[in-house]
Amino acid sequence: MRNFIGVTIGDIQGIGIHILLKNWKKNKLKNIILFSNTNIIKKYLKKNNLKIKINLINFEVNNYKTECLNIYSYSCNNLVENTFKSLQVAYKFCIKKKCIGVITLPLRKDLIKKNIDKKFIGHTEFFQKLDKKKYSNMILYHEKIIISPLTTHVPINKLCKLISNKKYIINQLLNLNNSLKKDFNYKKPKIILSGLNPHAGENGEIGREEIDYIIPAVKELKNKGVNIKGPFSGDSILIKKNLKQYDCFVFLFHDQALIPFKFISQFSGINYTGNLDIIRTSPDHGTAYELIGSNKISDQSLLNCYKLIKKIYRNRNINDKC
Repeated sequence: MRNFIGVTIGDIQGIGIHILLKNWKKNKLKNIILFSNTNIIKKYLKKNNLKIKINLINFEVNNYKTECLNIYSYSCNNLVENTFKSLQVAYKFCIKKKCIGVITLPLRKDLIKKNIDKKFIGHTEFFQKLDKKKYSNMILYHEKIIISPLTTHVPINKLCKLISNKKYIINQLLNLNNSLKKDFNYKKPKIILSGLNPHAGENGEIGREEIDYIIPAVKELKNKGVNIKGPFSGDSILIKKNLKQYDCFVFLFHDQALIPFKFISQFSGINYTGNLDIIRTSPDHGTAYELIGSNKISDQSLLNCYKLIKKIYRNRNINDKC
């Protein structure tokens, strides 16, 4: 039995579909199912003079053809609706175990918010809601490092209120610890945590969030068996000594984590959503309209997403049997 991997269409006007088709034609991506309205794909292929045979598959995927681009199609009225429906259908395939995981190609959140769902935040939150999970983790994976922001797409002016919820901190880190065990096969993950304020607050001189909320949460996590150290100054936890000593580096907010990760991974990294029943990965580049037609496009992030789904699927099977 084949292990199929789903791919959402993302923004078809961006570089995601270009990279996907390029690597599919080179046979680097096998057993993939693309979720898109077939008429939209055909127009894209014609516009870009791509001669690719399309095979429409059904939900049972029993008519999959290796020599064709296999697509599960559905009705939609425009490109944005096609992007949104692709996410919904991909989740259904994964939760019903028709696919072992899904790669979500980059999309434009602003278009979905304007035309489909004004409450749409991003892939992470969307799948968390579909999966009916109160908490999920954004896990940034690269062969050299794992980084995770404690919070995701939260405005800076709302961070302090969220961090003041000790239960939130504890549950986020408990779930992250479980994902590191189950999905990345660390027996006892070693986690290091940054502070929220510069220099982790300098003992309350530059903010009290570390003293009032973060340190008490860390103490409780240690009592629950989590191997965690911190909070430390966010500007100095990614040093060589720590890279050898810790398995996962947790920052308090989005850009604290994303800036060093993208510098280290150089757009070959993966955005993975932890604490879901499905396996979801996404390339760490955006739609990047400006790169279309250039020779500056890197395929590595997409290929790494494909490999990581297989790795996590194997790890979950191993750990489920233990």
